[in-house]
Amino acid sequence: MRVFLARHGETEWNAEHRLQGRSDTRLTPRGEAHARALAELLRIEPLDAIFTSTLGRTIATAKPLATARGITAEARPELVELSYGVLEGRTAEDSDPEFVRLWAERKRDPLRFRAPGGETYAELAVRVGRFVDEIRARFPDGSLLVVGHRATNRTLLALLLGMPLEESLRFKHKHETVLEIRPGMDPACIEHRYAPVAHAAHRQAEKGDL
Repeated sequence: MRVFLARHGETEWNAEHRLQGRSDTRLTPRGEAHARALAELLRIEPLDAIFTSTLGRTIATAKPLATARGITAEARPELVELSYGVLEGRTAEDSDPEFVRLWAERKRDPLRFRAPGGETYAELAVRVGRFVDEIRARFPDGSLLVVGHRATNRTLLALLLGMPLEESLRFKHKHETVLEIRPGMDPACIEHRYAPVAHAAHRQAEKGDL
């Protein structure tokens, strides 16, 4: 089995450095460029399936490749991002005392931290684990693309490579990075990078021409 693990393209809240979680904001022009670049990177890779979460930002990121390859992407609730509850939409610069307290608690113990209305990494690992068990059974020799989220992808990385979840928390999945994961008796992980290129109209807009 080979699993290509990608993160969704940049969103409006990513650009504003806001905790996103289950909240779903649109891809920015740069995020749309991420989606096109991902499609170009994997255009000749043999793929048996494409999976996304049910959030629009992963579906939009997978769409150019799915369309080009004639593959219907499967949107799976197990792959939805970790819920940050009341912290969603906030930034690290927020000065609200309750937010500051919760943010510090999250930094001290990210694995077990639960924001009010949110979930822990342990809970995330249970639902992601169900997805991993399924793809191992359905595609024992297959080649798959999964477009996920930062926390979801950390958990997938840990489960597929057999590493402790605590260790995977150090992994910061950039939008421009795809991991080629090869589970098995001798697991391996190969990093692929790509450079998003905006369409001409987007480049002009970024320069102030539009």
